[in-house]
Amino acid sequence: MKNLLLVIDQIPASHYLVARARAMADAQGGHLYLYHAVYDPIEEINKYVGLDNFSAIRDELVRERQRQLEQLVYDLADDLSCRVEWNKRSSEGVVTWAEHISADCIVVAAGAHHLMEGLAYTPDDWNLLRRAPCPVMVLSPVEHPIHSVVAAVDCLDANELQRQLTARILDHAQAMAKLFRVPLNVVSVLPASSMKMALEARVPDSMNWLAQLEQGGIDQLQQTLDMLGIEAQELQVLEGNPERVIADEADQAGLLVIGSMARKGISGHLLGNTAERVLHRLQRDVLVVN
Repeated sequence: MKNLLLVIDQIPASHYLVARARAMADAQGGHLYLYHAVYDPIEEINKYVGLDNFSAIRDELVRERQRQLEQLVYDLADDLSCRVEWNKRSSEGVVTWAEHISADCIVVAAGAHHLMEGLAYTPDDWNLLRRAPCPVMVLSPVEHPIHSVVAAVDCLDANELQRQLTARILDHAQAMAKLFRVPLNVVSVLPASSMKMALEARVPDSMNWLAQLEQGGIDQLQQTLDMLGIEAQELQVLEGNPERVIADEADQAGLLVIGSMARKGISGHLLGNTAERVLHRLQRDVLVVN
């Protein structure tokens, strides 16, 4: 990850995030870029009233944020590239700028956006996760140690797209483990309650189907790791609610790498996906790979 794009939401509260992102970029011999979107409801007023000086007001707001961001950069480092622009939908601006600079990773603060949009009030953060051209690192605003990296994958889905996603998750998780010099743990979760309902009428009670699934999952994970040439310190196939189990594992580790299938359309608005639901439970860092 040579090019990191850090999305700045609240400039005065961004010193910690800039310092963390800068440390990550420096550790990889990369470059850190900053992006900040400016918007004010005065634009909506202008649509209906037609303010004579709207352009001047807008430009001054952008210049003021540019000055604030430059001061932030000056306080921390003097060689960061900054992009400040007027944009109502910051996720669209982030995606466009990430593509322009060929970003390898987009870094955002957890809970940075609270604008609720879409059919079922999809946060702007989720739109970014679905459309990002590269992995998105969601940094916790609370300082915490990273004891290990947890890669959450699906060991049962044989779909080719899912296998490709699993390979990307493991590859990025290995890179994060090397970056932070911590162990790599791989976790897959069996939704045991729903599986039990589906199988209990078809599988004899004498068959320990859950134990067989767990062992099959371990074997599948090990085969995938061997194929990719990745060594994990621990492999786990756990049972329970995927979002809860993954969040618990991530809380103990400090950094989670998880995949997003980037649902779109009605299903994306209504359902989201596991990655998005996990984000609601976490107080730790998450790297989302799509």
